[in-house]
Amino acid sequence: MGVWEQVATDTEDWERRVQLARNPDVTVPAYYEAPFHAYERGNLSIDAAVEVANAAKSVHATVFQEPGQPELLDPNGDERLRTSFSDQTKEALDAFGVDPACIWDVLDIGAATGLSSVALLEAFPGSRMVRGIDLSQYFLAVGRYIHRDMVERGRLTLEHAAAEDLGAIVPDASQDLVSMCLVCHELPQEATRNIFAEAYRTLRPGGVLAIMEMDPMTPAFRRVMSNPVPYTVFKATEPYLLEYCGLDMEAELRRAGFTKVQSRATSPKHKVVVALKEFV
Repeated sequence: MGVWEQVATDTEDWERRVQLARNPDVTVPAYYEAPFHAYERGNLSIDAAVEVANAAKSVHATVFQEPGQPELLDPNGDERLRTSFSDQTKEALDAFGVDPACIWDVLDIGAATGLSSVALLEAFPGSRMVRGIDLSQYFLAVGRYIHRDMVERGRLTLEHAAAEDLGAIVPDASQDLVSMCLVCHELPQEATRNIFAEAYRTLRPGGVLAIMEMDPMTPAFRRVMSNPVPYTVFKATEPYLLEYCGLDMEAELRRAGFTKVQSRATSPKHKVVVALKEFV
């Protein structure tokens, strides 16, 4: 039985799952209560949570389409994008002299229902576990259900936490890789800066922060932003889009303490930015 059917047939059980996923000590920042993706309650709703996977497949169905090509929907576009993120991250690790086999402890910021967390487990099979965190107890409840086998085996955790303040659950210098997959464009700039600083704190020397995001500098992205119809729709569903477009990501990473930063194209509309925390 799929997640939608589970929610529809047992509302009481899903309310219990959501409550179990919620950490009462977490204060949800005001910015996270925005109506993301046209949902009235944004990410804080069960409807948004059960539609994450299908929404990702829909949005990324044309992501590898080059300008001038006929529009074709690729059902594997989302999987290709995530695989490309992993591949580009490994290439950056190699350039930094970091052995991917030494990536043991992984933190996935903005894990949602765990799509990005599972991709990290597949990319780094030698890791002890991937620890996914998110502010939506609804996303986490759905993710724990979908990926319950991995959760039960201790390969994956999905935890309710604010990425700006992980001191109570993630010790200093305890992670080899911190990942942010399509998170920054949903943040105000100040939140992004705070999360970069927190990622730096949690990383061991020689560890990396890997980010996959939309690239506002690409022709494909600029074409969307210059067309009033898709721009209006895009901006209406992404409340912090313009703040993100004005973010100098590489500069902010250096400001957080990262001294080596690499940026690579991963699709006609996306980039991967990998930052190294060097040994002092």
